[in-house]
Order: sequence, then structure tokens, then C-alpha cells
Amino acid sequence: MEGTGDGTLEFGILGPVCVLDGAGVSQPLGSPRRRAVLAALVLADGLPLTVAELADRIWDGVPPPTAATMVHSAVSGLRAGLGRGAVLSRGDGYVRGPGRIDADLFERLLAEGRRAPPARAAATLTSALGLWRGPALHDVERPFARDAAARLDRLRTDCADLRDEAELAQGRHREILSALEERVAEDPLRERSTALLMLALYRSGRQADALAAARRLRAVLAEELGLEPGREIARLETAVLRHSPELDLRPPVWGTLSSAVSSFVGRDRERRELAVLLAAHRVVTLTGPGGVGKTRLAAEVARGLGVPVHLVDLVPVADPAEVPERVADALGVRGGPGSTSLTALRDALDGRDDLVLLDNCEHVLDGCVDVVERTGARLLVTSREALRVPGERVYVLPPLGLADPGADSRTAAGCEAVRLFTARARPGAVAPADVALVLDVCRRLDGLPLALELAAARTTSLALPDLAARLASARLLTARSTDPRHRSLAATLSWSHDLLAPPARRLLARLSVFPGGFDLRAAEVVTGAGAPGAGEVAELLDRLVSASTVQVDGGRYRLLATTRAFAAQRLAGSAEEPDALRRRHAGYFLELAEEASAHLFGPDAPLWLDRLHRERENWRAALDWAFEADPATGARLVGCLWHYWDLRGTREEGLRRAYAGLAAVTGPPQRLPLLSAAVLFHVGRAEFGPATRLLEEQRDLARTCGEPGWEGDALGMAATVAWAHGRSDEARARYEEAVAASLRGGDVWRAALEEAQLARLHRDRGAEDDARALALRALARADGLGEPLARGLALDVLASVEHRWGSAAEASRLVEAALAEYRRVGYREGEASAALLAGRVAADPGRAAEAFGEALALFRRIGHRAGRAAALEGLAGLDPGRGAHLLAEAAALRAAITASG
Repeated sequence: MEGTGDGTLEFGILGPVCVLDGAGVSQPLGSPRRRAVLAALVLADGLPLTVAELADRIWDGVPPPTAATMVHSAVSGLRAGLGRGAVLSRGDGYVRGPGRIDADLFERLLAEGRRAPPARAAATLTSALGLWRGPALHDVERPFARDAAARLDRLRTDCADLRDEAELAQGRHREILSALEERVAEDPLRERSTALLMLALYRSGRQADALAAARRLRAVLAEELGLEPGREIARLETAVLRHSPELDLRPPVWGTLSSAVSSFVGRDRERRELAVLLAAHRVVTLTGPGGVGKTRLAAEVARGLGVPVHLVDLVPVADPAEVPERVADALGVRGGPGSTSLTALRDALDGRDDLVLLDNCEHVLDGCVDVVERTGARLLVTSREALRVPGERVYVLPPLGLADPGADSRTAAGCEAVRLFTARARPGAVAPADVALVLDVCRRLDGLPLALELAAARTTSLALPDLAARLASARLLTARSTDPRHRSLAATLSWSHDLLAPPARRLLARLSVFPGGFDLRAAEVVTGAGAPGAGEVAELLDRLVSASTVQVDGGRYRLLATTRAFAAQRLAGSAEEPDALRRRHAGYFLELAEEASAHLFGPDAPLWLDRLHRERENWRAALDWAFEADPATGARLVGCLWHYWDLRGTREEGLRRAYAGLAAVTGPPQRLPLLSAAVLFHVGRAEFGPATRLLEEQRDLARTCGEPGWEGDALGMAATVAWAHGRSDEARARYEEAVAASLRGGDVWRAALEEAQLARLHRDRGAEDDARALALRALARADGLGEPLARGLALDVLASVEHRWGSAAEASRLVEAALAEYRRVGYREGEASAALLAGRVAADPGRAAEAFGEALALFRRIGHRAGRAAALEGLAGLDPGRGAHLLAEAAALRAAITASG
């Protein structure tokens, strides 16, 4: 821990409880009781605790007669040692004073690390682990502290596993071996850590040790739990025995599904039954009313399967035709030239155990059916309605179990609904004598998890009898719906909404304009005009989070799908003008996109590309609105986002948006970036006919408008089209004209790309001096800009020149540098191609196999069959024993490409 540096205190619970002043100096805390009181206040999340509540925690529900006096004495001692600002009085209790908590910072870093690409994830998660000084709260021996410490320690282990996954993704298997071995020794039952250890051992050339790790896990599980390891361990064992090339650089084995934010309560039977269905069937659909917990159960079951899981939230999708694009985007699938999202998904998922979790599908069923029928994907679907496709197994999820009215307190307390309510209520809000009252509340809410969580959140401000009385008067079954459970949920949402102050209600309605996540700044700008004012938004958001109406994770907020639909109804039926709000939403994200576009071709490109990716649902919503209501705004957004779409490989989406912009914009200057974007996406899809027609318009328009930069862009793409058709002389002339025009227009970035491509053309013609000189010039321009994509391309081409005519060692150094640059901007096609070259230039057979394996995994991931074939052919040359098999697989892929045209 370090001091805050601003004079405020920092509270530490990731180890012994401690407090640092602003200079980082540890302050005296005194007796164990003082530490326990301070720990209870720190764990209260900023909420005040009464003296009785503090006593209940300190003495585990059996406080002595003098407990109140001892609590007051402990607080006095803390204030004497830390200053009066450390513990503040609130009514008949106390609250922790202002200051940073190391556990909060740890969880923020953990959330950032989950979303970050491998290099940044490893650094972020290492920083998070560096905050720990020992077992959490280990000097506070109280049940409340042990429960909190157990949760934090689980997150610490998750963080360590995620860090090691990020390190493995960067080839640092040897560096993390000792840490993994130590973690597995500490927790020999943890399958995830063992899977990572097996992978690290195998990549370090220790096949026997990897198999031994699996055998140890199997023995411990059998002896202590009577269980067998999950499917992932069995899959890894088989792959290790077969020396599967995918093990060399397979993406992290646990997929893209993040860890749960809160504990999972109940559903033991449903979890078992759903897991059995998923083991036996390719498509399983989980149905039930809104608020019944379909998404949470699906995610919980998926995490336990031991296979990569990819969550695709379809709430923001309006058009069923977009579903395949969203699935491909979630899986990082890009496809080769001429492939669609569906064909690329089919190729990428061929032979893989990955599970795709399609969430909230009821409004786009046709698009989901296309994914089922045309990709062969393993799917877990959540929907209020079944897909009705052959082979689908439907599982209807009931509400949580309820005890019968009049059940004894032990039976009532053990039923699932009461357990969930108690777990989500304010600590201490439910006493043993209140169980019957809680059961009555749960019965009124039909055991629906979302309704229970909303009601339980109100125990922070309402005593349980008051909450029950208000629910009783809420006339829960008056809302119109065909399903009584829908009625109770709608009424519970309405009741929870009515308990909010008017400014919080208005803010909730306005927040429905965000289709996915949003940060505080976006909420302030988009919703802050009028009442509530921008200055109030942060405070009101905190209240909505406390009421479980808004979710928060890692500094970003979101509304659950059901809550957002409810809030949108309130917005449509209020005096608010929804169109004005959507206009502000589009305006805010247009400003952000224009700010980002100014940085996308310089050294800060990776940071801004990550930010664009985080806001992708907001861009989509803004574009949908704009092309209906304000096409000029839509066209400007496309002009800012084309580079992001191209790097991420979402060319179908980009092409659709570019054509929408062209249909809306007739002014010559405004058409130029849209024409350029459409050409780029067509060429990326090997659609040269439409690209050529648009190129002619772009070139002529650029000359008419006196825009040499856009003319250079058109000439460069025309050169690429000519080269693809075998007209190398024409391509060389066009590239040379393109470089000159781009430089006249001040577009050094495009000039660098065009020179790198021209160097590649000269390399293919056998002109060593020209190829080397142009590649070096392109690299010098890219170095001046500091932009990773241009640097990566120049280094990539220069490496291929060195491989053909120069030093193998220099070629290897250059291609590794190119790989690093491509990874910084998430350019998977370039990364895969460079990995293929790295295999060809490697002097060491082990590094060559590693590079070809990485290329194979990347080409498979993005659905690129020709690349997979080339990687297989590279591996075949290194492994005579398996060479014939690998070459046959590559030949089958090339035959399939030829057959599909």
C-alpha cells in the first residue's frame, strides 16, 4: 500500500487491517476490538452502522450487556489514533470517514484486467495483486470478517489465474511456472489453475509433468470429493498426449465470460439438470418470464463446463440479420476474403468445444435460428420463447422455491427465495424472528429473483415490517399481463420506482437511452440537461445503485434488460421528449468519436481503439437513431469509425453503415470518407467489382474538390485491386502516384502504408534494393507518427525482405517487433500473417513450431481457412511423423475454399 498523497486516509484490508495517512505512514490502531470495529465500517460500503449493528457483528449476534459502551470506547480510541475524520457519527451509529480502500482499488483493477488485451491485462492484474500484504482481514477473527475475507481471497485467486492467462497469451509460460505450481499446491482442487499449469508445462517442453499435474488433480478430486475432473482437463490431457499444435498458443481456455459480481444462491437442481442437457445436446434454450434469472443461471452453469464460453448479449440488437455479426464480433471471428459472418463462424468453430451463450433472444429469433442452422455452434440460449429448431432442447426455468405458508422457521429460512432475499438484504436486516415475514414478502413476489433483489435492496432504508407493509399495499397483481409472474415483476419494478425521489425517477427514465454500459461522464452529459442537473447525476446514480436499480462494475454502469425496458416505458410516457434525449446521446458519442479519430493515427491509437470498443453498443444506437432522424450525424459517425471497424474485422457492419451514409449525403466533400470506407470494406472482403466502381467516383470527386489526400487513398486502393488481378505494372504505377498524392494532402499515415505495400510488390518482383529502400522509408514515416499499425506493416514487410535476401536473425527480430505492434491495436489478420512469417524465419525448430501454432490458432479464431492451411503446411515440415496427416488436413481446407468459389 502507498499513501494517497492528498492528505486523506487509505484503509487497508488486503492483509492485516491497517490505515495509512496521506504520506503513506501506517497509523496505530490499538486493540483487536478497534480493528474489528474499523473492519466492519470499511466493509459497510459507506453505509452507516448503528451501535447495535456494530455490536452484532463484533460479538457474532451475542453481544454482552456492556457492548454499546465498548463500541463507543473503540470508536474513541480510533479517533484518538487516526483523527476524528476517520470515523464519523451518523444518527445513533457511525460511518467510515472519507478515504480510499485498497480492496476497492483491487476490484477496479481486476475489472479492468478482465477487459484488457493480454499485455495490458498482465500489467494491470499484476498491479492488483501487488496490493495484497497477506490473507485478507487475517487479524480480525469474526464471522463477518471471515465471510468477506473468503470472497476477497477467491477474487485474489481469480486475479492470479487471469494474470497467468494473459502471460500465457504472450508466450511467457516459463516465467509463470513457479507461481502456478505454488498456487496449485495451495489449492489442489482448483481445476482452472491446474489447466493453466498443464498448458505452461507443456509449452515449456515438459509433457510428462503436464500429464502428472492432471493425474494429481484426478486423485485429489476422487479422494476428497468423489468426483472426476471437468471436460477441460480431459481435453487438455488428450491434447498433450497427441502433441496438438493448438496447445502452442491457444487462447485462454476459459473463454470470455467474466466472473460473477455477486454470489449465486440456490438453483442446485436446475444447475445439475441444465449441465446434463448441455453435455448431451448442441442447442439448449433456457426459457422463462423476465426477471426469473435466466441469464444468471446460464452464466453460472457455463462457467462450470470447463470450456471457452462467449457471451453475446442481444438486447441492443434490433435487426435479426445483425445477429451473426454480433456473434462473430464476440468471438473475434473475422473471416477470409469472400466469407460472410455465418461462414466464418462455421469455419472458426469447426472442431472446437467453445460454447456460445446467446442472451435475450426473444426479439431476434430468426437471426438466432440462422446461427443454429448454419454454423454448427454449441449454443446455450436464454429467451422468453423457444427457437423451435430441430435438435433444440428447451428447459423452462421456474421461479425460486418457496416454503408453504405457515412453515416452521427452519424450513422457511432454507427455501431458495428466502435465502436470496436474506443474502441481498442489508447485513443484520433479517433477524431469525423475521423469517416468516420474509417468506410472506417472497410469496408476494412469486419467488422472482429480480423482484426479490429489488425489494431486498430497500432494506438499507426501510425496516423489514415497513417494507412488507408497503408491498402489501402495492396491489401487485393489478398490472396487465398474460402471466401472473410478469404482473408481479412489473408491479415490483413500479413499486421500487415509486420509492425513488422524483429526480432519481427522471434520471432512471433517461438512462434507458443507453443500450449497454456507460460511464459517469456520459450519464452527466446525456441525462444531465434540465432536472436532474449535471451536478446531481453522480449522487443520484449512487442512490440507484444502492437500490439495485442500476448495476455498476469497474466504473461503468448498466441497466438490466428488464429494468431498462421498464425505464424506457416511463420515458415514453413522461413529459420528457425521448427524441431530444436520443439526439443528445448521439451528439455526445459523435463528439467522443471525433475526439478519438484525431488520435487513431498516432501513438495513442491503442488507448482510443479500446475506448471505441467499450462504447460499441452506444455507437450502434447512435447510428440507428441518426440514420432515421439526422443522417448528417450518422455520416459523420461513419467517417470516424471506419478504421475501428476495419481493425476489428467487423466489415459487414462497416459496409452497411457506409452505404447508409452514402445514401444520406449528396455533398461532394462529405461523400469522400464514406466512399473510402466502402471501398476499404469491399476490398477486405475481396469484392473487387463494387470496389472499382466506387473507386472511380472517389478519385474523380477528390480531384474535383482539390483533396489530394483522398485521391491518394483512392489510387492506393486501385493499386491493391490491380495487384489482386495480377496487373503488377499497373499496381506499381498506382502505388507510386498514391504516395505522392497522399503526401501532397499531408496524409503521412496513408503514405507509409502505401510505401509498405509498394515495397511488398517490389519484393515479389525480385527487386531487392527497391523493396528494402521503400520498406525502410515506410518505417521511418511510421516511426515519426508512432502509430502501431503503420509500424507493424513496415516491419512485417522489412522482415520478409530480410528473410529472402538478408539475415535470418534480423528477419526474426523484425517480425517479432511487427507482431508486438499488431497486438497493440488488435489487428488479428496482421498478427496471424506475421506469426506465419515468424515460423518461416525462425532458426530454432521449437520457436518455428510455436509460431506456426500461434498462426494456426489465430487463423482458426478469425475463421480464415487459407491461413489455417498455410500454418498446417508449416507445421508439417517440422514434424515428419505427423506431416502426412497435417498436409492432408491443409489440402482438405484448400479444396473447400476452391469448392466455395
